Amino acid sequence: MDGASPGEGELLRADGVEVHYGGILALGPVSLALGAGGLVLILGPNGAGKTSLLRALAGAVPLRAGRVLLAGHDISRVPAHRRVRQGISLVPEGRGRLPNLSVRDNLMLSWHAAKSGRRCAFAVELEHVFALFPVLKERMEQDCATLSGGEMQMLAIARGILAKPRVLLIDEPSLGRAPRAIARVYEALAKLNAEGLAMVLVEQKAVPFRGQHEATIVLHNGKARFRENRRPTAAELAALYLGEGTAP
Repeated sequence: MDGASPGEGELLRADGVEVHYGGILALGPVSLALGAGGLVLILGPNGAGKTSLLRALAGAVPLRAGRVLLAGHDISRVPAHRRVRQGISLVPEGRGRLPNLSVRDNLMLSWHAAKSGRRCAFAVELEHVFALFPVLKERMEQDCATLSGGEMQMLAIARGILAKPRVLLIDEPSLGRAPRAIARVYEALAKLNAEGLAMVLVEQKAVPFRGQHEATIVLHNGKARFRENRRPTAAELAALYLGEGTAP
């Protein structure tokens, strides 16, 4: 995870990425590497640069410096909609749905966004979604604006996986959700990761499942203060959130 040459088996890599907003440095330089079926946790307090990092990986914001590689190919200048077709799907803080459309319409639009060679028939893909989130089957004809917060998060993740990603980027899935909804969402994410879907997962606090191959990055004021193939202890995390830790 140090910005060296791409390693064998790497699926997604970021080397020294920086993001600026209006000339102000919001993130960087930050590097990470993710293998097939891997999990990278991005932790940090509000304003740490977590969302900026996901948006940079997804192509939603331009890089000021650094590069992003997918399966060894430089995609740093590839626009966001093309990155979706190439296998990167972003789930943005539960807002990944289109208002004034039904749940079915939202899901169908995401299914159409997938590269045709990687997707099955819509009905087949829906069965996978319903196995993860049974409540969505009951809400298919409902306007998505009428869903609960937890249901909106489930729909956002369902939209993400219907795009048939190789890498799923998830931004704070537990934010403002009820405990039961959080448990259901994380149960689904754990299952997807166990099935081999690589993830970059942003949270402010502990993540209630462990990936088979995982690493953790803790950001503070846009900088990586911790970057290891383990999770920080509670004491370490508290110090890092206060800006007292440094990257090893």
